[in-house]
Amino acid sequence: PRGVGKTSSARILAKALNCKHGPTPNPCSECSFCVEIAEGKSLDVIEIDAASHTGVNDVREIIENIKYLPASGKYKIYIVDEAHMLSQSAFNALLKTLEEPPPHVVFILATTEVHKVPVTILSRCQRHDFKKVPVEQIRERLTTITAAEGIEVGEETLYTVAREADGSMRDALSLMDQLLATFGNSIAHDDAVRILGVLDRNILKSVLHAVIGKDPKSAIEALNLAMEKGIEPKRFAEDLLRGLRHALLIKTCGKDAASELPDEEKREIEETSSAESVETLELLLGQMLEGAEGVQRSFYPQTALEFTLIKLSTLERTIPIESIIKRLEGMSTGAPSGSPRPEPAPYTREPAPRREAPSRMEPERAPERRAAAAAPREPAKETPPQRPAGKTEPSQASLDGFIQYVKSRNGMLGTTIGRAKEVTLDGGVLTLAFESSLQADRLRNKDRFDSLREYLGEYFTEAPKIEIVEVSLTAEPAKKAAKSSKEEKKKKIHDDPVIKQAEQILGGRVVSVKPREKE
Repeated sequence: PRGVGKTSSARILAKALNCKHGPTPNPCSECSFCVEIAEGKSLDVIEIDAASHTGVNDVREIIENIKYLPASGKYKIYIVDEAHMLSQSAFNALLKTLEEPPPHVVFILATTEVHKVPVTILSRCQRHDFKKVPVEQIRERLTTITAAEGIEVGEETLYTVAREADGSMRDALSLMDQLLATFGNSIAHDDAVRILGVLDRNILKSVLHAVIGKDPKSAIEALNLAMEKGIEPKRFAEDLLRGLRHALLIKTCGKDAASELPDEEKREIEETSSAESVETLELLLGQMLEGAEGVQRSFYPQTALEFTLIKLSTLERTIPIESIIKRLEGMSTGAPSGSPRPEPAPYTREPAPRREAPSRMEPERAPERRAAAAAPREPAKETPPQRPAGKTEPSQASLDGFIQYVKSRNGMLGTTIGRAKEVTLDGGVLTLAFESSLQADRLRNKDRFDSLREYLGEYFTEAPKIEIVEVSLTAEPAKKAAKSSKEEKKKKIHDDPVIKQAEQILGGRVVSVKPREKE
């Protein structure tokens, strides 16, 4: 981790090796060697920033210089900071030197990403892993420093700074320097929260209370208040996630599990979450984890955060299985003594079989009731076909009746015909025009086509031929013109004097007009 004292420890080790009384585990920090190292003036302690000296040439220069003896101390010490930044070639060049270093040379490699250091290098070094500094230790150190410097700052503010440092003592001191530079020797908690961009504890408390209390309105109001104070949605989600984590830890493991929180905040979180079960807190934390990821990825983080808060506030609570089992056990054990209703039930049923007359009549009435109930169903089964009493002459006027007949026989086929742009029956040809080729192909399906042909034979005296066409919107005007000209020709034939005279003589009428087939 960063800011936990790697480079400082390397300098202390250099003091221990080159101290006037050394090598010793307790350097005096008073001799000339210790003072020079502390002030960064020692010629025998060389600090190298690997981030800016990554190449082979930089390492080659080190290798050439290590053959020279120390200027004044016992050892020449090379402190390589951020060692993982060295290139693979640079590591390879340094490998032989690390394997067989001169007796007067010591290499100290410091890195925050040890997994990037080649295994061949790690196997030739003594490894010491540093850990994050606990929040409580950072707070104690800040308390000591602020007291020594005469700075007025509250415990809550120190906890906030220590928590923001994320285990880094150096970052904690840097944050304190920022606050001192802004507010001087008197730092109020509200000012510190505003400068650090941290969610205020009161707002966090309100959000937790709203989420756990299923109050989405209050949750959104708290979010809007935080947005007005300049809190980023991502930061809001992180702090709320941390609050739910602390609530679950305190609920399951006790207050000591949230060691980084002050006692007052622990008590507030415990009171807020006391009414909820562990299962509910687990569910809320899991949903918040997903929501925080969504806020981080979203182009509209505030909207994503609002959605997450509403979802958390309206989430159905789970009932622990233990409580369900207890309820069931209570119901089963309390039934004989607490509920007199189950006993009369068998008593009321007993007289029924003893009545001989009703029992004898039941078998006789049952078939009648069943027959009466079944009677309306029989026509329902016969009604779908609805075949006409006599067959109909094929004409445009009888087309609507035929379509209804098809729908009664085959609803899906009738629906397909109903989607046709135009349906005409003329000259012994049933023409169905579709705008969509998909609908046309559906009707061209062999089973549907055969069914349609069968229904035509059942309904009409003479089954018309079937023609399925596809039309476009641009063809409509031409089609209408052709249709109108055909109607005019029919009208001419009906109005022809010879035809009218023939109708009078024969006592009949013209039923249909068919075009003459071309020879």
